Parts: sequence; structure tokens; C-alpha cells
Amino acid sequence: MKTGTVFVLVAFIAVGMEMAYARIPIKDQRPGFCPEVPKGTFGICIESCSGDGSCPKGMKCCSNGCGHVCKTALRVKGGSGGHVEDGQGVY
Repeated sequence: MKTGTVFVLVAFIAVGMEMAYARIPIKDQRPGFCPEVPKGTFGICIESCSGDGSCPKGMKCCSNGCGHVCKTALRVKGGSGGHVEDGQGVY
């Protein structure tokens, strides 16, 4: 096989594994809601948590627009998602 073909095959396998992992029910969900991510914003594409249980007490593992990071849990659904009004900063 050519190197490019092997690379594509490995990429498909990796994506398939991530999709299968995403369907596994999360048992360590904490009460509260994640802040909403404003449309058109993207965070850093890192996975710094793998569920609410991997975050400090009072925080949830939330999407930042690309990856997942620990954020303070909200009591009601909604919020700014950590968006800074002047467009500066990364959440």
C-alpha cells in the first residue's frame, strides 16, 4: 500500500473510534448546565477533560466550540459561554 492510503485508512479508523466513544453514556454528569457557545466562535481544540468527573467540584466538562474544557456549571440553561464582549481572549 502507498503511504497516503495507509494514512487515510488510519484517519477513518480514528474518526470511527471517536464517534463510537461519543455514544457511550456518561455516568459522571453533574447537575447544572454548560454555558452556551456563541455561534461563530471557536475555542482551543484541546480535550482538557473527559467528563464532569474529570473537572473540579462545581464545574462541568463543556464544549468551547472545538474541544472540551472545565467551566463553572450554570443553574439555568443559557449563558455567554465565556465570550468576551470585545472579542478578545479565549475561553
